[in-house]
Amino acid sequence: MIHCPHLGGDNQCEVAAGMAGCKVRTSPAACNACQNESNPRAINVVTIGMALVNRRRRKKDVVELEAMLANYLPDRDEMPATLKIADFRPGPGNELKKMLAWFAKPSESCNCESRVETMNDWGVEGCSRNIDTITDWLLEEAEARGMPHGRFTRVVAKSLVQTAIRKFQRKFPEGAPEPEDDDDRA
Repeated sequence: MIHCPHLGGDNQCEVAAGMAGCKVRTSPAACNACQNESNPRAINVVTIGMALVNRRRRKKDVVELEAMLANYLPDRDEMPATLKIADFRPGPGNELKKMLAWFAKPSESCNCESRVETMNDWGVEGCSRNIDTITDWLLEEAEARGMPHGRFTRVVAKSLVQTAIRKFQRKFPEGAPEPEDDDDRA
């Protein structure tokens, strides 16, 4: 994470939380995107998007936030990628995605994002049960990208999946928090 006066404990974005009226966890990708906005570390497309995503997850009214976002994006017909809910949802899939991000970016032809979401849905137990499937996914993608994908690579890929699961377990020993588990401010 970056240094930001609005970044509270447990990676809470105080700017987005103020708009959402509830706790809003941020991610390094969201912090970097916010920093690159014309109005960094304040109300901008990224912080509005995080507030919008969190209110929507809690099934709360988002009309005001959508109007605010429309004012910031007058020429856009679609939401920017930084507003995808998967970016703000913790899980083993997002941990693996972060680990691979330095050398493997999702492409338009891969199933990476849906597989991240599947892993997040499975949680720790499901990912542990399906570790061979996840490893196969990694090898399949490596082969499609012309990267090594043999027996040794299988061992490395499986180790990466296990590490992602452990990292998630350390961060969230009780499992991923559901929106309803967070205390609402309003």
